[in-house]
Amino acid sequence: MVKNTSGGTRTKGLARKHVNAAAGGGGGSKLRLPEDPLEVIVYVSALLGNGMCEVYNNDGLRFIAHIRNKFKGRHKRSNLITKNSIILCGYREWENPYKNLDVIFIYDDNNIKALRNVPTISIQSILLRIDSANIQQHTNTLTNDIFQDDDDIHQHEHLHLHLHQHNTPIIDNLLLHHEFDDI
Repeated sequence: MVKNTSGGTRTKGLARKHVNAAAGGGGGSKLRLPEDPLEVIVYVSALLGNGMCEVYNNDGLRFIAHIRNKFKGRHKRSNLITKNSIILCGYREWENPYKNLDVIFIYDDNNIKALRNVPTISIQSILLRIDSANIQQHTNTLTNDIFQDDDDIHQHEHLHLHLHQHNTPIIDNLLLHHEFDDI
């Protein structure tokens, strides 16, 4: 038996009886497809907090999905919902204009590949929306990097002008005021 050197709560993070290595997203290894007309495949555009997320269906309609307790707590490890993830939700049949959905299953990458091969399910518009969101996020990141580079160039030009005005490099002035033993 292994010696417990760390002690306390820093040992095993999860009881072994609750770990299911063969389980895929949603707690089962089998691919879960929509079985009812009230079940729909959606993608998560934003996490709102308090167990809710903003989702869009294949037609581009916006809904609020409620994350059930099945996907929280100790079960969150294998069922993590993130931005741009694809999930299976069910409409609430007692709502006349559907506004809220309940999360039924969370698809991982392997399940999404299998969904693409199912001819009866169309998730192409969802995948296109995710790709466009990733491209827009990448473009925003590049734009921010360019503006940071412009700021760096302006700071470098300001330093260059400062050096020419005083005809003495700033580094030499700093070295004159400090002894080498201090460095």
